[in-house]
Amino acid sequence: MIFTKIIRGFISTQFNYDRIIEKESIGDATLALLTNQDSLSARSAGIFTLEDLISIHRHVQFALALPVKDSDILKWFGINDENSASLPAIELMDIIIDIRKHANSWNNVELKVKEQSVDLSLTSRNIMQTGGQVLEYINHMPIIKKISDTLEDLSEESLSQITYQNDDQQIATELLSILHLIKGDIKQQSIKTIHIKNTVSDFRAYITGGYLSDYTHVESLLFTLKGLYQQLESKEDPSNNESFLKELITFKKNELHQLEQEYSHFVKLCFTGLAGGIIGLIITGSIFGSKAENIRHRKNMLIKEIEEINHKLHQEQLLQKTIFDIQINLQKIDGLFKDARLAIDHLDYMWLVILTEIKQSIDIFARINNAEKLIQFITQFKRIIMSWSAIQDYSIHLIKLFDELQISEKNSQ
Repeated sequence: MIFTKIIRGFISTQFNYDRIIEKESIGDATLALLTNQDSLSARSAGIFTLEDLISIHRHVQFALALPVKDSDILKWFGINDENSASLPAIELMDIIIDIRKHANSWNNVELKVKEQSVDLSLTSRNIMQTGGQVLEYINHMPIIKKISDTLEDLSEESLSQITYQNDDQQIATELLSILHLIKGDIKQQSIKTIHIKNTVSDFRAYITGGYLSDYTHVESLLFTLKGLYQQLESKEDPSNNESFLKELITFKKNELHQLEQEYSHFVKLCFTGLAGGIIGLIITGSIFGSKAENIRHRKNMLIKEIEEINHKLHQEQLLQKTIFDIQINLQKIDGLFKDARLAIDHLDYMWLVILTEIKQSIDIFARINNAEKLIQFITQFKRIIMSWSAIQDYSIHLIKLFDELQISEKNSQ
């Protein structure tokens, strides 16, 4: 009772948690968030949602449709003489080639995310099967058979006095090997998740500039595009300046920036470890909550409005319109990849907690030598294994997402 009051007091004074969960439920809670199955979640299912994937695919298709050769790039923009171009020809050719190269790397990102979804399904199924076998073997241990008929009548003290015999110890040694296999599977998934996180972060790094996962520094495509667009604006004929439309774009860009600032205040990780082996879960104040979803919706509406205004402003100026469109696309995609990275952070945290749990299970099992501790282990291990059933169910939603993407793209053709 005192412990409960302490926890409640801590919660009310430190954070506004939506829910308190036990560590065994971390997988269930994580996948419920990522698949939009939690009642408080408002973000669509997926590391990348269906809407995210459609937007990214549109940009990639547009970028890969740009010309490849230097001469074709100039010709495509109607530039006949390199010296007469509105921009230095070398800068224009370099940025178009870089945009194509960056877009071409999306396939690797998408493949890794697909593999993650399939791996979740396979791993959860394997752990459920292997964990079930462990429990079955334990139930066939001589020590369990010995107490099975009288378990309800035995006190904890009586159970503690019933110790392992040679056969029990041999089976326990074999079961430890199986538990280590489960730990190996989980560790492998944890490593894969880190690799996916790096892949997503690297793709975004080319947009924003900064360091890749291998510590290589890359320049920002977005910053370069903004610089080129400013050069084009400075060379415009003032008599043709559509001041109202430009002011409207500036106004909407400012609103977009304010929304970005507001969005940045949502918590990055929904999970917070508390005392006593429990976890505080924040949903409404995170990127999965309804407030964040409303901001994402408004941001997307603003980006669409800015694109439409830009089309009116530069419909006869292909170079300026293209540079601006790519800039807006990358700005939008930057936000999508930021959210995807945060979604993967939750998977990363999930694997870390699960790996810690299985390590503790192995340590506990290795020290068991009597019926009382073995019964306690069975109860705890059952809870861990049962949580993987929900992970198996939720992972199917992530796999179906890519099928929905294909259907959506076919319907739009």
